[in-house]
Amino acid sequence: MTSAGNVVENSLLDHSVGNDVGKWRILKNIAIISIAFLLQFTAFQGTGSLQSSVNAEDGLGTMALSSVFGAIIVSCAFIPTLAIRKLTAKWTLCLSMFCYVPFILAQFYPRFYTLIPAGCLLGLGAAPLWAAQSTYLTQVAYIYANITQQSIEAIIVRFFGIFYLCWQSAELWGNLISGLVLSPPEILSNSTLDYSLCGSNFCASTSKDIANLQRPPDKEIFTIMGIYLSCIFLAITITSLFLDPLTMYGEKKGEETNVGQLVMATFRQLKKFNQLLLVPLTMFIGMEQANFAADLTQVRTIQKTYFLKMKLKRKI
Repeated sequence: MTSAGNVVENSLLDHSVGNDVGKWRILKNIAIISIAFLLQFTAFQGTGSLQSSVNAEDGLGTMALSSVFGAIIVSCAFIPTLAIRKLTAKWTLCLSMFCYVPFILAQFYPRFYTLIPAGCLLGLGAAPLWAAQSTYLTQVAYIYANITQQSIEAIIVRFFGIFYLCWQSAELWGNLISGLVLSPPEILSNSTLDYSLCGSNFCASTSKDIANLQRPPDKEIFTIMGIYLSCIFLAITITSLFLDPLTMYGEKKGEETNVGQLVMATFRQLKKFNQLLLVPLTMFIGMEQANFAADLTQVRTIQKTYFLKMKLKRKI
């Protein structure tokens, strides 16, 4: 947030910069960053939703997701400001997006020594990714408001609304891709199946006893991950080629940063009362998302398999 504030302050001091940049170019940049994040998180959220199912053995998938979010905690405290000041917002976006690639590649050979380090790298890149995104949108919102003589607060809300409209749909597209590629299990008409552990009766500790949680064929997993990998590379490409750098709006590249001062500023922020009030809400959302990413996705897999089997049995 310190970097974002400095960028905005610099741009407001130079009104000629905002007057020289057309509003349509700014809207083009909003569209580019929104589409890039849509592609990026179609891949990541689609992959994350599959972890507790396709990598269920020994809890590998869940541990991989835990490593992602554990690394994000560390990254949030120190990396974003350093990265944005050294690389600028645009190239921080590109480099952070690339940090997601090893996690997708690790799905081709899922082991503890591939998924966990890849998850940590992803987590370290995720915090500067979101910080750079917020910096970019806030900066261009200020310039756009100056050009159009509109309320700065209204423009910021509008730009973030457009962005999150695209981003929130990423999980839909990610799950749609995996749902279309994954084939229903082979059905035997004379098989005896136990559905007592489906739905609300599901318990993660007994998941090893449920046949419906068997890993899909590698061919299908590789196809899905190949599509997701293409999405990430496409996101990096359009960001690097078509997104205008914030230097057009007054951002300074390569500013010196005192790491000690950054650490102290981080801990001083934790003393603020309003910041502390956000902690319980953040913890609740974290537990909620953990349930969605792990247990709920397993239940959904079981229920989907159950209904497919029942439908085919009736046809037989």
